[in-house]
Amino acid sequence: MRPFLYESTNEEAREHGLFHLILPLDITSPVRAYLSLKTAGHHCCLLESADGPDGLARYSFIGVNPMGTMQHDGSSCTLQWRGETETQDWGPIEGLREAVTRSGTIGSHPGLPPFAGGWIGYFGYDLARNLEPSIPAHPNSDRATAPLAYFEYFGDVIAFDHAAQRIHILADCPADSPLDPARERAIRLAFDIHAKAVLPGPITITSDAVTSRYKKEDYEKHVGKLRGDISEGEIFQAVLSRRFDRTIKGEAFTLYRALRLSNPAPHMFYFEAPQVTLVGSSPERLVSVRNGRVQTRPIAGTRPRGKDLASDKALGNELIRNKKERAEHDMLVDLARNDLGRIAKIGTVELMRYATLERFSRVQHLVSVVEAQLRADCDALDALAATFPAGTVSGAPKIRAMELISELEPEARGPYAGAFGYVDRMGNLDMAITIRTMCVYGNDVAVQAGAGIVHASTPSGERAEVDHKSAALLEAIELASSPVFGPPSDHPDN
Repeated sequence: MRPFLYESTNEEAREHGLFHLILPLDITSPVRAYLSLKTAGHHCCLLESADGPDGLARYSFIGVNPMGTMQHDGSSCTLQWRGETETQDWGPIEGLREAVTRSGTIGSHPGLPPFAGGWIGYFGYDLARNLEPSIPAHPNSDRATAPLAYFEYFGDVIAFDHAAQRIHILADCPADSPLDPARERAIRLAFDIHAKAVLPGPITITSDAVTSRYKKEDYEKHVGKLRGDISEGEIFQAVLSRRFDRTIKGEAFTLYRALRLSNPAPHMFYFEAPQVTLVGSSPERLVSVRNGRVQTRPIAGTRPRGKDLASDKALGNELIRNKKERAEHDMLVDLARNDLGRIAKIGTVELMRYATLERFSRVQHLVSVVEAQLRADCDALDALAATFPAGTVSGAPKIRAMELISELEPEARGPYAGAFGYVDRMGNLDMAITIRTMCVYGNDVAVQAGAGIVHASTPSGERAEVDHKSAALLEAIELASSPVFGPPSDHPDN
């Protein structure tokens, strides 16, 4: 008798398009399982959730051994599927839609976790010019070497249900394929997640200090310039960001372990793409679509957490009462409503929650929730196109703000301020904004953060906000170098 709480019958596997095992979740964790799978030779990505409202922290997911890829370089799209490679002049949305079409659909049923396989990956911020041709390409893209968009198809997924204490192992089983390979893959994964794991060990920081091409004096000068643009009626707001770099030796997964410990967030992810690894702990959902219901959660307004309960409450109350922060938040809520209005059934755009205070590990934010019903002639990728990039990382009006950002910031943003998440085989989508995210290019770790510039902004105040947002990630890099993340990979007990 096999040690499973549930195992698909042949009829169920055929009906659902996947082979399904359920195991107890009591002697492993997503991080440990990920390391065990990597040690066993699997290629994986990890999605987790913590420190968030509305039950966001219930599930973690590991995608295992991708069966296809979609990559966009800004001018063409390359799709690898079933051993064949095809390059076309599709735009990023069209390319991803073609990829989703080729992987097929499955029906939902009550026993499945919310993600049961699909395409996982990212859209870089600079893809915005493919969706809006008037936005110029950034003149300095020498360090943005990663694909502008990259997705992998994970038909085999491991889902950890922390509330029910169950592990779901799901293996893709297309209708035109035999059942035995899917069953064998699922059973192998059930054993490999409990196999010996090699820990990557602490990193070594090789740079003496944090560096940035965007000098603080230039950043503050550009805040002043944007205030002038606002006074002249060019824009209402723009989100100006600054990138910081450190060089390291070691494996990027140790950075993820440190980040999830020091800065847990609703959307955490570890994803290895060509030329870049994303190590993320984003607090903000860009857009989700589930059963035709679209949701976006704009965040605007930030304060640090207090040193004690009284100071924490005082900082939160000050944020709620601050007229500048509230005005900025209102602009971005209006922008979110307008974005959803482009793909929503008439009369269905609703403000479900307005400017409520949400506390995270390092900061507290004003958060609103806007929802709508998707039009019959639109799909989840239309919702992504309508909301990308988020107004909370660009500004309002969005297009003019992005043009000004391109003129002022010294280099292309790359994956930062884009979107990371998944499109599943049931037509659902969940994408977070790639903020509070490390972009690891070989030995270089890039950290980037922005601040919303409005007429009432002060140059020093906005720079201080950027520094504070970046601090959590820079501190996680330091933490990743500590012995707490040992023993190193050659330790005899590993």
